[in-house]
Amino acid sequence: MLEILHRYRLLLSCGFFLFVSLLLATVNARSPYRIDPVGVLFLEVMKPLQVGATIVVQGTGEVLDQYRDLLSVHQTNEVLRARLEALEQTRERLFELELANQRLELLLGLRTQSSDTSIAARVIGRNPGTWTHTAVLDKGEWNGVQKEMAVLTPAGVVGKIVSVSPHAAHLLLISSANSGVDALVQRSRVSGIVSGSIAGNCQLKYVQQGRDVVVGDVIITSGLDGVFPKGQQIGRVTRVATRDDEIFQDIEVTLSAELAEIEEVLVVAPAVVRAGAEHLWNE
Repeated sequence: MLEILHRYRLLLSCGFFLFVSLLLATVNARSPYRIDPVGVLFLEVMKPLQVGATIVVQGTGEVLDQYRDLLSVHQTNEVLRARLEALEQTRERLFELELANQRLELLLGLRTQSSDTSIAARVIGRNPGTWTHTAVLDKGEWNGVQKEMAVLTPAGVVGKIVSVSPHAAHLLLISSANSGVDALVQRSRVSGIVSGSIAGNCQLKYVQQGRDVVVGDVIITSGLDGVFPKGQQIGRVTRVATRDDEIFQDIEVTLSAELAEIEEVLVVAPAVVRAGAEHLWNE
């Protein structure tokens, strides 16, 4: 028997599957619903895969939506940041213009003391050397600037013109060791010469011991040097020292004008300033 089954196994197998197929076809023809075990098995196997694919697709869509939202927010932030930077630059420009207007208003107040021959100028260069502290102005001979004219700011004396070209002028700052301004102690009327030094600080020289000079005294121009108008503020006394073996007092003066920060100045001749005019900004 086994030998017959083994010999005709292929024929028997085909007959078995043909019988099963005919049986299923007969049952499906009589039943309102098709019986498809392979389809049912395939459906069961594919269900979790379909569920997983659906979850992945939905998740990917949500991620893409979030990415698009983030990209839109990033682009909006970039636009807002650019606008903020533009507004900040505009604010800085307006602030700079306001500061310039304030300085020019003070300079105009100083100019009202002089005639129309006074010249407003801008500082366009500096040369803070060891021996000479100088600066360059943007006005020259063609604008009426001449040698030995005084240079002032609303805060105080700056220096004098030492050389001129048609369109520029060389300014020797009062802090230079080569400078010298005939000065008075405003309170006691003690006279001396304000001069700079190599270190850049200023001193009131040639004041004999015993003369009335104290810390806090205001130093003004005397007008006797023929360069600087009388009554213009130079600075304040910040140190007074004496030595037994010295004839003159050691008096240090802090300038009223911040020479390192000046931007606009007024160039004037002594004769055009009202005689005896007190400084506009005396405290």
